Amino acid sequence: MNNIISVAIIIIPGTAESAVYGLIDLFQSANRILSEMQPDTNVAFKISRWKVEKECLVSLDDSCSPLLVIVPPVLEGQAYLDKQGDLCRQLSTWHQQGATISSACAGAFLLAQAGMLQGRKATTHWQLERLFRQHYPTIELDINALLISDPDVITAGGVMSWMDLGLHLISRYVPSTVVQALGRFLLVDIGPRQQGFYRSFLPIMNHHDNAILTAQHLIHRGFSGPLLVENLAQEANLTERTFLRRFQKATGLTPSEYIQQFRVHKARELLENSTTTVDQIAWMIGYEDVSAFRRMFHKQTGLTPSQYRSRSGHKS
Repeated sequence: MNNIISVAIIIIPGTAESAVYGLIDLFQSANRILSEMQPDTNVAFKISRWKVEKECLVSLDDSCSPLLVIVPPVLEGQAYLDKQGDLCRQLSTWHQQGATISSACAGAFLLAQAGMLQGRKATTHWQLERLFRQHYPTIELDINALLISDPDVITAGGVMSWMDLGLHLISRYVPSTVVQALGRFLLVDIGPRQQGFYRSFLPIMNHHDNAILTAQHLIHRGFSGPLLVENLAQEANLTERTFLRRFQKATGLTPSEYIQQFRVHKARELLENSTTTVDQIAWMIGYEDVSAFRRMFHKQTGLTPSQYRSRSGHKS
């Protein structure tokens, strides 16, 4: 008899149906490829769907206590911000019974609501960073990571990270050769990735602090030159201490972090749309030390400038 790995997929209002059915196809494909490559295998994945209806979690399929639980992305509405008492209680029960609880994108909010991310590092979609920090300020968030995996709790970042999450969960139970064959069949990259590859810099501008907005506009215009906090504070008509406090409150970043992210944003544009050398780009965006630019670019994106240019499809 097969060793059945039961997988529960959670559906709340607005859950991405493509992720739900994509995960079903992914695990079923894994079953098929595993049986073809290892006919004597004793492992098989069994999927069940669980749906939140009228604040209660109900099973839509024949189900048993799962070993793997997945909370997929949410594309419509913000049900992941609502109190989901029954779901969170069930997640906690499954976790206490030994299940691995995982999420993709906004699903991390529900793991946080269930109390599973305290004392852990987690990730979610980079566009949800500010909202997540507002609701769960004590949870350590690594917004550049596409997947953060503990043995019992896993969070994945972007909308399509359900694919990375599913492959990762499958890899825990089948040989690497099967996962590689599954990747070839699906034509997906099974190598490690980061959200930093795709993350854009979207500064907060609607904070209604006109003094800080003045400083932001100055950074946007003068990013290629020296930008001192002292000068920015003077332009904003604030003391340095007050400027630093209000800038971080309004934008969620220190002035230094803001400048670095904006400069890397401009560097991405140049790497994607020009044949300008990396050294020239570093100077154009305000870095006199090219090595420092390369380190900062890699820290924010997970790629070297040359690797980023290659991934964008632009050849030097």
